[in-house]
Amino acid sequence: MCWHLFGKKRGFPELWKTRRFQVFNYQLLEKTYLVQKLDFVKAIHDIPKPVVSDLMALNDLRNAVAHSFFPENRRRKPEWKDENVFEKEGFVHFKEDMIALKKFFFKRFFRGSPEDLGANPEVSSPPLTTTGHIDPVA
Repeated sequence: MCWHLFGKKRGFPELWKTRRFQVFNYQLLEKTYLVQKLDFVKAIHDIPKPVVSDLMALNDLRNAVAHSFFPENRRRKPEWKDENVFEKEGFVHFKEDMIALKKFFFKRFFRGSPEDLGANPEVSSPPLTTTGHIDPVA
């Protein structure tokens, strides 16, 4: 979002000194929800459906845990892809998928957007495991 609106000529430390970037950070980055930020990014970049799906599931899980005093005692326990995140297997799958999401975004955007670098086809869609989870090793 920052690169799209501010370009890449100045780095973030330099941008932080400007009132415009400070307002952007506070009014947009800090006050907007994850889903709204994702909609913005999807409008300017091709984000694969499994990545979007995992981000939406992460947001749902975050809300279930953040807005419950005892999330483990809810009628419907917080889940990650139909697995209880308070049990080892569910947490392991959650952790693997979060590592894969991090790798996807890091690989895809660390040096710039695909539009800047020329699209890299092998990065456009994260590989899935046989269980439908994003493959964290690929």
